[in-house]
Amino acid sequence: MAPVERAGGPPASSHGAILTKILLIVAVFAVIYFVMRSYARSLGAKPSAKTAIGEEDMVRCSHCGLHVPRGESHAKGGKFFCSEEHRKLHES
Repeated sequence: MAPVERAGGPPASSHGAILTKILLIVAVFAVIYFVMRSYARSLGAKPSAKTAIGEEDMVRCSHCGLHVPRGESHAKGGKFFCSEEHRKLHES
């Protein structure tokens, strides 16, 4: 049986092909949108205190300015020091 032709339009069997193409285009744009949104979020992400195993924040010695890992620093009164000696020197 031949496809039914409607007055002023394409045959009925080509409507499915057109709909499939439109859905494919919409799907491609949706994928592009979500990929770009994910990329934009990754650019704006704030690093966490521990970004990976074995890594930690670095703090600056209030006496000499040396950066040391927070776990190895000597803290006193909200300030960080690279050594006990610098902590004592800063107090005096």
